[in-house]
Order: sequence, then structure tokens, then C-alpha cells
Amino acid sequence: MKPKVVITGAAGFIGSQLAYRLHSSGHDLTLIDDLSFGYEDNLKIDGKKFAHLTKLDIRSKDLPRHFEGADCVFHLAAISALPVNQSDPMRAIDINVGGTANVLEAARQTGVRRVVFASTSAIYENNTKFPCAEDDAVNPRLIYCLSKWQAEKLCESYRELYGMEIAVTRYYNVYGPHQDIQRKSPVFIGYITRELLMGRVPVLHSDGEQRRDYVYLDDVNDLNLACMSDPAAAGQTFNVASGTAYSVNEIYALVARLVGTAIKPEFRKATHFWEKYPGLYEGPHPLSPEILEKEVDKFTLGDTSKSEKILGWKARVSIEDGLARTIQHTRKALGVS
Repeated sequence: MKPKVVITGAAGFIGSQLAYRLHSSGHDLTLIDDLSFGYEDNLKIDGKKFAHLTKLDIRSKDLPRHFEGADCVFHLAAISALPVNQSDPMRAIDINVGGTANVLEAARQTGVRRVVFASTSAIYENNTKFPCAEDDAVNPRLIYCLSKWQAEKLCESYRELYGMEIAVTRYYNVYGPHQDIQRKSPVFIGYITRELLMGRVPVLHSDGEQRRDYVYLDDVNDLNLACMSDPAAAGQTFNVASGTAYSVNEIYALVARLVGTAIKPEFRKATHFWEKYPGLYEGPHPLSPEILEKEVDKFTLGDTSKSEKILGWKARVSIEDGLARTIQHTRKALGVS
């Protein structure tokens, strides 16, 4: 049996597939998730559970007991949907920042060799120079982006104060099988795949010309595993990106062709994007429509030269191949032919 690895947020999209890869390579696993956003079904292969899940909040005082004997902790647990964070900032900060503090302290107390913290490219939300590099100055303002930046600063603190080995990974737009397509605000690729497979008209926002950097799940977890095992990853921060930006219209056309449909999307104003969260627009200080429009239309592109130089990693799955795999899994999940 290989060394023990702990994954928080293990029933989520990325965490569950990372767990399966570690399980397949013989690691002793402790999987933690409170199932606020994760699903136990993600930890099943052909209907059979491949690992035990401990249902636990990352803020629990009992957390250190589950870290005992662990070689590495992947900290993926967080509230990630932007409007959910914005709608309940206290809970978002409590979990995304306070939860990270609890994870780091539990790792310190139990002598964990390395922590890999999942951050986000959203911290670059106000940057204007592209591609974004890890040492660029950032100025996040939306609650999710800000909470992840604060959590990164905690990681920096624990590196400096205690000499702990901590690697930070900044995920761009991750897509692939097992992404949550049923949540209130599903991510773009999961959403359009679901709608087109169900024969429905997807509702999109702005004009579809906004461009983002999309990276496939397997490439993401290749980098996660490198961050766990490579000595050079300690103390580093890495963009997890493909280094290529695609427009909403380009992605939509690819998915529609692979699904085999001629359905065209409906476009609405960017300011309607978070209308399922009316509390953001109520009261004397509503969310700025200009900020929301900027978020919808923002451009993202990550510089991955650092991870390639230090770890020999770069994204290898093409967008068409990744979308085909995603669609195949979603067909099965939805029970459609």
C-alpha cells in the first residue's frame, strides 16, 4: 500500500476523479466531504463504491484525527459557485477561508508532509495583461475570488511560519465527466451539454464572443499528482490552464456538432446572468450591473510556462477530444441515446 492521502471535497467533480486515480494506484485514502455540493455517486465505478467517504465539515475540530499518518492532503473543499458565494458572504468566508485555516492547522499538528491547495484563476478577475502569470499582482473583489486569495495568503503564512510544504494550484475553467450538471448555476459546458442532449434551447448571456481558457479534468489531475510527488512543487503556485482561449460561440458550435443537433441558443443580456439570486438585487445597495456584465464578458488566459519548466506539465487533451468524452459521460448520466 502506498502512502496515505487525504482529499477534502472528495465527492466533488475534481476530487472524486483524483480519488479514483489514487485508489487505482494503490494509495491509502481518506476522503472527506460534507456533501453540501458533492455526491457520493461520484465515488462509484459501475455502480460500486471504490472508497469510503467520511462525511465531515472541514471546519470540524475533529479534522486532525483524520489527518493522522497522512503523507499528503489535497484541499479541494470550498463553495465555488460565484453567485452562491456572493449571496452568503459570511458562510463563504467561513468555509473557504476559515475552513482552509482549519485544514492547514490540522496538517501542521499531524505532520503532513505536503498540502496541495486548490485555488482559482478567478483571483485574476481584474487583471488586464494576458496571459496571466502566477507572479502577476491581483486585485480580486467578488466574494469567491477574494476568499480564495485570502486562503492563498494563509498558505503563504503557514509556509513561512512553520516551513510547511504547500503547493497552490489555480484552476481555470475545468470541464469533463462527472461535473455537476444539476446545480442551480451549472458551469457553461455542463449546462449546454445537458440542455442540448435533452433537446432544450440553452439560454446564454451577452453575445457569445467572450473567451475563456478551458482545461480538461485529466490534465488537471495530472498536475495535482505532480504537485503531490515532485519535490520541486513545494512552495510553488501553478496556473492550471490549457493556454488557449475559446469563445462561448466556438464551444457551443463544437458541442452542438458532437451532440448532433441544430438547436441554436437564446442570448440574453449579461445583467440577467444571476437572476436566480434575486437577493443580490434587493435593498438600498444592489449588486452593480456593470460588475456582473464585466464578469460575464471577462477574458481569461493562463500562462503555463512555469508548470512546464518546473514540473514538465502542460495540458495535452484537445478541446474536441475533451468535449467528446464529456458528452459521452453526460449521455449515460442522463440516460439519453
